[in-house]
Amino acid sequence: MRADWTPPGYFKRSLLEWKARQFRDPVQKLAYLRKAASRRTSSLPVRLFAYSALALILILVLGSRLRTVPEVNADLPGEKNETHSGRDDRPDSYPAPLGTAWLVERGPDYEVYSNGLRLESRYLAPNVTRSYVMFRNGLPGSRMSKPAGIVFHTTESLLAPFAPGENDSLTRIGQELLEYVKRRQSYHFLIDRFGRVFRIVPETDVANHAGYSVWADPNGVYVNLNHSFLGISFEAQTRDLHQGPYLNRSQIRSGHLLVEMLVSRYQISLRNCITHAQVSVDPETMTIGSHTDGSGDFPFRELGLPDNHGMPIPSLFVFGFDYDSRFVMLSGTRIWEGMILADEQLRRDAEARRLPVARHKEMLRENYRASIATLKSLGIIKEN
Repeated sequence: MRADWTPPGYFKRSLLEWKARQFRDPVQKLAYLRKAASRRTSSLPVRLFAYSALALILILVLGSRLRTVPEVNADLPGEKNETHSGRDDRPDSYPAPLGTAWLVERGPDYEVYSNGLRLESRYLAPNVTRSYVMFRNGLPGSRMSKPAGIVFHTTESLLAPFAPGENDSLTRIGQELLEYVKRRQSYHFLIDRFGRVFRIVPETDVANHAGYSVWADPNGVYVNLNHSFLGISFEAQTRDLHQGPYLNRSQIRSGHLLVEMLVSRYQISLRNCITHAQVSVDPETMTIGSHTDGSGDFPFRELGLPDNHGMPIPSLFVFGFDYDSRFVMLSGTRIWEGMILADEQLRRDAEARRLPVARHKEMLRENYRASIATLKSLGIIKEN
């Protein structure tokens, strides 16, 4: 699976997304995308010749050097291609690759970092100290306290038009939102409409941002990301891919600086920087996507990260969760790719164990329920 910015992949993805939007039934949309994905694995020599020819034509016509990006691993999120410096394969309008950032100045209610990030702490709301376990082969490991990743959110709150004449409303609504998330200890960080970054819950503590949630990487499986992942929320409302970006330039610029600081300070894997829509689950219905904020066209690359939309969703193949038409309709085509990859992984695992898919899924669901029971017995879990 090639990243978006090689020209053949970019144009093909745009055409695929346009065709997918012609389906009214979301389940039919996903079936179309699954079929399209299966066709990508055939006729490799023909596709390579076609891509080479197209690249040559573009070079001759445009007289410019094409940029390519590394292959993206379609398996569990890993460390491959996660260097934070070196060659920048992104378009010129994107921020530079993530570097290092260190504390330069600290005041009574602010911090300033070497990359220009300013953190406001006027709404600080400490919580219980972070402590979590990671599961390997269904068994919990030792207690840990270092953040394992970042979950991106949008507040889905009331928004005023972003215009000069709305300054009073923008300021009032923003202050009310900050008071609300402070009372609920909802996130570690909130980025408001003006791009100001507020620390709500200290990174050492638990924030109530992810609820029932699942993610995985080569090290193991994370259950309940309140305890293991940091939560960053943007004052915004998620929109579908075809409706355009829902974060403004100031928010993206500040988000990039904040991610750079957190990745640098805590050595967070870039593949563990994902959206709430990718990790949220509903244990009652055993479906994913009980929250869909951060779906659609979330600007991973503009934040200095790999385009993690297409990561296979671990809850589907690690714990046998399912998805419904509502989530397919709301999540946007980029997350659908992750759903397709997760479905394929689930079927391969069932075949390897010589089990029907339905039976394999039920066994995985039992593993999830056992994991929740383990977290409760350890006094770790606190769902919201």
